[in-house]
Amino acid sequence: MKRRHIFSILFLMIIVYFSIWFVMPTQVLPLLVVDKTVPEPNYREHSAIFWLTKHWRMTNENKIFRQYASDYIGYHPKKSEKQLLTKDHLDGINLLYLADTYGIYDYEKGQIDYELRLPYEQMDIDLIFGGFNPKETHVIKDYAKNKDHLLIGEHNILGYPTYLYPESSEIIQEVFGIKYNGWLVRYYEQLEDVAFWVKVVYERIYGKELNLTGPGLVLVREGNSRYGWIEDLVVFQDTDFKEQYPTLVIEKEHPLTKGAAKRIPYLYWIEILDNVDAADVLAYYEFPLTDQAAEKLKMRGINNKVPALVYYEVPEQGARIYFGGDFADQLPAFLPSWMTGSAKIQQLLSYIPGIPPQYHFYFRWFAPVLYNITDLVMP
Repeated sequence: MKRRHIFSILFLMIIVYFSIWFVMPTQVLPLLVVDKTVPEPNYREHSAIFWLTKHWRMTNENKIFRQYASDYIGYHPKKSEKQLLTKDHLDGINLLYLADTYGIYDYEKGQIDYELRLPYEQMDIDLIFGGFNPKETHVIKDYAKNKDHLLIGEHNILGYPTYLYPESSEIIQEVFGIKYNGWLVRYYEQLEDVAFWVKVVYERIYGKELNLTGPGLVLVREGNSRYGWIEDLVVFQDTDFKEQYPTLVIEKEHPLTKGAAKRIPYLYWIEILDNVDAADVLAYYEFPLTDQAAEKLKMRGINNKVPALVYYEVPEQGARIYFGGDFADQLPAFLPSWMTGSAKIQQLLSYIPGIPPQYHFYFRWFAPVLYNITDLVMP
């Protein structure tokens, strides 16, 4: 066969491959996402959800793929629009995803500039919009009572600024069958990169400067009275670790965790949840601490094994799923959503040395779990 014919066949095969996604059938997914944390038009807190649903060819009721910039309830930066969740928004919705309510603040030069300066200077910011008020909370509670509905929540919908409405935070915790005690955990590859306020709080509590370097685990207990008030703080450095990263571990077999990695690094915000006896804990976080370091946690009432995925069923009501972390806030995908098999390809790419561990979590754990969730509510 002539070389030119070989190239023609290869070119045709490439065209066919990249065309497959566009001709595959679509499915209607009755989904609504709530995201009040959109300070910049990158839609970071919910774009990972929409990337996956588009890749799976899941559409709205009009058979249109969801758009990052418009198809959610919350804050819309291009129009400075503040949307509160109402009952009318939930008409025909079988899956409600409460992605983030940390909110919008008066960043002087924008959020990106704020985050770049965060490790080096103290910057006071005022809340403009965020949290769930009591009216929204009761809308969520009523929604969850319908046995045909499925409710998902994750960090940050329990703490500040929902804390400003104590009734709201308590009701949301009750709806998900969990209890949040105010403790947050985050792994840093370099402790030098912690926010400046962490250094200020550390000096306030321990009477000395935070001069630690290298990887570390920072635990803070946020107060429920006002923004920025930290009641307690603990820092662990690499000498306190037995392994490199905090690990998310699937505890038991369940349809929701089918196809997900049994153990995976998780390096972003973690909420310490307890009192989940009425719910089913499907996955836990394990902190890779030495026995001596773990004892410091016990002194503060924290176990070295913390709920990560909580599944809660109430008889004759809708199921509820809570992610004890900032799961939907992920790095951008390497490949486009419209490419056939791109999620699987990126799952394989995540095994390459040097690929950020965040991709391990997103494609080996979050993507399979979210797919299993959507399977529960598909018409």
